[in-house]
Amino acid sequence: MVVGDRKKTLELKKHVGAIHSSNKLSLLQRKIANALLFNAYDDLLEKDEHDIHVATLCRLIGYDSNDHKTIKKALVNLLATVIEWNLVDGNKVDTDGVWNASSIISDASIDGPICTYSYSNKMKKLLYRPELYGRLNMVVQAKFQSTYGLALYENCIRYQNIEKTPWFDINQFRKLMGVEDNKYKVFRDFKIRVIDKAVEEVNKYAGISVSPQYRKQGRKVI
Repeated sequence: MVVGDRKKTLELKKHVGAIHSSNKLSLLQRKIANALLFNAYDDLLEKDEHDIHVATLCRLIGYDSNDHKTIKKALVNLLATVIEWNLVDGNKVDTDGVWNASSIISDASIDGPICTYSYSNKMKKLLYRPELYGRLNMVVQAKFQSTYGLALYENCIRYQNIEKTPWFDINQFRKLMGVEDNKYKVFRDFKIRVIDKAVEEVNKYAGISVSPQYRKQGRKVI
């Protein structure tokens, strides 16, 4: 019954540690990572490997091309992408000496129309039945056109009932949005290219309304 309801609503309960994490995923990679987790979730601890039809994966992420080479390339990049968590809830990295990191998926293969993949034990424990999570809708995520928009959606949806997020240090927020260190160093550029674009997409696609607030120290936004 629970499995049926989850599949019917296309809702993924994603651990806040995986949401509030430092990584630099493209839009396609972020969508695929969420779709793979959605597909594997119910058997995450019971199965070592998970299967999904490539056509099903493409439907979940709103990818309407037959260029499966792009899917394969995105999977390779997911294998090489390490996430560090948790950047928001508790700052344990600094205070308690607790630090976590893992590749998003540990292996993947495509044989004909079937994609097979698996997770590390650390990722399984992080992702399965989290106490703290954001509800991501697969239909909503498929609509996003930029990785910054999808990242903002993931980072805001958890606070929907609270109606506001905590304050983010600007460097922390850059990491949460997946902005590379050498990009948009001037805040004006960061606001136009990342924040404004992401806010516009969330308000257009996500069924929630978000608006940014800024805190300054002198003339500098912090």
